[in-house]
Amino acid sequence: MRLNAHIAAWVALVQVGMILGAEVRPATVRQPFALGIEYMVPGLAEAYAPLGLKWAKAMGQGFSWGDVEPRPPAGRIHTYDWTYTDRLIVEYQRAGFEHLHIYLKCRCPWASSKPLPAVGTPSYPPKPEHMGDYAEYVRQIVERYDKDGKDDAPGLLYPVEYWEIEAEWGTFWPGTVEEYLELLRVAQRAVKSANPRAKVILVGFFLAGVFEGNPDPDRWQQAVLERHPPHRVKAIEKGIADVRALLAHPELFDVVEFHSLSDWSEIPGMSRFLRRIMRDNGYEKPIWVGDVNFTASPLMFWGTPVPPYTAEQKPRIEQTLRALADAKNPQHAAVEAWFRAEQSRGLVKKVVLTMAEGLAGINIGNMEDWGIFALAPTVAGTSAFQGLMEVKGVPRRAVEPRPAWHALALVAQKIGAFTEAAPVDAGKGVYCFRFRVGQRQVHVVWYDDGRRYLPGDAEPAVTVRLRMASGTYAVTPTPTARGAPPAQKLVTAPEGILSLTVDSTPLFVEAAM
Repeated sequence: MRLNAHIAAWVALVQVGMILGAEVRPATVRQPFALGIEYMVPGLAEAYAPLGLKWAKAMGQGFSWGDVEPRPPAGRIHTYDWTYTDRLIVEYQRAGFEHLHIYLKCRCPWASSKPLPAVGTPSYPPKPEHMGDYAEYVRQIVERYDKDGKDDAPGLLYPVEYWEIEAEWGTFWPGTVEEYLELLRVAQRAVKSANPRAKVILVGFFLAGVFEGNPDPDRWQQAVLERHPPHRVKAIEKGIADVRALLAHPELFDVVEFHSLSDWSEIPGMSRFLRRIMRDNGYEKPIWVGDVNFTASPLMFWGTPVPPYTAEQKPRIEQTLRALADAKNPQHAAVEAWFRAEQSRGLVKKVVLTMAEGLAGINIGNMEDWGIFALAPTVAGTSAFQGLMEVKGVPRRAVEPRPAWHALALVAQKIGAFTEAAPVDAGKGVYCFRFRVGQRQVHVVWYDDGRRYLPGDAEPAVTVRLRMASGTYAVTPTPTARGAPPAQKLVTAPEGILSLTVDSTPLFVEAAM
């Protein structure tokens, strides 16, 4: 099926309805939620435009200091190359993405205080004599995209006002807390001097292996001790200490972000943990979820199963990843179908939990596969296969949306514009949330027994009974397979009780029109 026809069919099938009278705990009234995609790939903006999203995030590559200013200034004269940044930003703005997040990385070969490795893209602090040059790079890039009529990029449609200082704590920023805080002070002053409206985002925190399964924020240490060997526990504890140290400086940033590359169940615990640290320091700032490139669990990182997957499942996880990476494997088709379903389910769960926790927004990735990682699937997990679309060629060309693309379209249409969210107590292991969207209400519900399953496993289901106003309700499953969308079912609620069979696939429930 042609791409545009495929998209149009799905958008037409997303219907609007209303739920009335569900009994739930008090709802959280909030500001508009920011639902976006990452990472912005040249040539793919139009393929993602039908989602109707207004937010997108670029990768650090192309926007890093050394990319924009490849040569040191001659005297005090700086020469910047805006070719890539202008083209990418204008492409996505023309496609309807009004709000962009940009990483500002100090990675710069001629200014770096340490030699940059041939593999990977870490940033090291600038040499002291080049800190002023770094500040000028930050000021210039923010000025170019602030749309104030002065020195703006040609064709700029909207101001770019979200700037994240470095990419990820402990991985792409291997420096110390003190070094980062010094850089952040310089960057924050430069950003605000160029555009006082701009928001500075603190470097993203990545704490996989801590909050999966949603442990109580006060008991995370027990969960870590149960899951990890001593050397890994020590590294996690250092990471937590660094998070505390960075969050003790709220004067230097406007937004906090954490990266969710792990299981969807980490989002509530991680969110509450960060909020608790902020409150202990006497403030609370918006939290974003970013770098959501494993919308399904990666299954395994560096040979270690990612919780809630267990060490006992490791042989089967390795078998699954090898089949996924090898198109000639007899199990490849079945495993890929399973993974695409998991990708869709995980995407919906991550977005819904981010919304329900009252966070500011989430950027969902990835826009295409990162095929190079297929060479070592038991090291890199599912990263090679994470694209929401099938993409081919040079330049990049979208061929066909995958089930996760359609799942994101469904989320955006059903609850993207929600104004209230509240949990609904529907029984043990049942995740159920009520969203108010304009004058209608939508429930999203799924079941989780705390375990994770692999291809061929029989997964459990339960019967859920929801108190609803008597009437007929439309139940739309999350799309999990290629081809035609899953059939919407009509279910009645006699005597105010709606009975549903629920498994790991999220269901969207609303009053039938």
